[in-house]
Amino acid sequence: MSYVPPPASACTEKKKPSSARTPRRRTHTLLADRSLPGAGEPPLLAPRDEWAASASPRPGSTRRAPEGVPPVQAPGGMYASHTRRLLRRDRGARAHGGAARRRASTPLLCFVGAILLVAASRHTLLPKVPFLGSFWRVSLASGAYIPMPKFYGVKYELHTLPVDAKAVADGDTITVYVDAADPRESGNVPREVQQAAAERTKARTAKNYEKADMLHKIIVDAGYRQVPDLTGKHVLAKKYRIRLRGIDAPENSMPYGKEAKEELVRLVKGRTLKVSICDTDRYGRLVGDVVCNGVFVQEHMLKKGLTWHYSAYDRRPELAEWEKQAWVSGLGLWALPNPEKPWEWRKEKRARKW
Repeated sequence: MSYVPPPASACTEKKKPSSARTPRRRTHTLLADRSLPGAGEPPLLAPRDEWAASASPRPGSTRRAPEGVPPVQAPGGMYASHTRRLLRRDRGARAHGGAARRRASTPLLCFVGAILLVAASRHTLLPKVPFLGSFWRVSLASGAYIPMPKFYGVKYELHTLPVDAKAVADGDTITVYVDAADPRESGNVPREVQQAAAERTKARTAKNYEKADMLHKIIVDAGYRQVPDLTGKHVLAKKYRIRLRGIDAPENSMPYGKEAKEELVRLVKGRTLKVSICDTDRYGRLVGDVVCNGVFVQEHMLKKGLTWHYSAYDRRPELAEWEKQAWVSGLGLWALPNPEKPWEWRKEKRARKW
């Protein structure tokens, strides 16, 4: 039996495997027709607006390639995938006013989330301090930092000489001296006081103590005194009685009255004070805010629980908050089950006299 060769079509045609991958459709057109103008030149890409129209139509699609430009299959899927990305970007740009929508990067979202977490935890875990204006301002809790209040209504300031321990009468009253050479005081010193001070210095040098004591009485009666300054030299000074503004300490005979006086002595002894005077009370004392070595004295006494907030004469919220902190912690007089208010104690004492 002789060999019969198979038909030529059987040799050249191969059955397409069912698992073979279908080439990706072309989504742009190459000007490859040599019969068109520009034949002989390298193939060019069609304009972008014709990319979608020149693509091979999907089933059921009405899109067709421009007349005279036959679609040509691109080698591989590189051009097709790139074109689809460009089309999606253009559609997003047109839909969002010219700016294509982009997803926020993951590191940026994590950074913003960390900032919000720190901001939230700052209100509960850290002290409340002034920071970035009112953004961090929250309701003051016990133990929170409270800035020094503004000294409103101040008429003038006094800068004192070092305070003696004996100058503290109780927990809210101090006797201070201001150098007569101070510009505010120098023009108000009586001439007889200036002469008495000069003669007393000479009498002490000559050890004539009897004359020195007589001259000392003249100086004291006029409201002055010779006291040591920061260098230890005795200078003529004006005497003032200062009532701490906004607080009321227990009287010396009341519970914690002695402790309040001792704490005030410990704070101001041997130090100079800056006193912001705002008023004069009915006893002739100057009412003002006192700062000693950078410490607001009223704040110190309230936080120690040794004084009351005198709300009848001073309604500053900072003072009330400092008193509340000591009350919550049970410090000083707040350790007592029912501490008596000093103004009520004085009122009852006056009533018993009558």
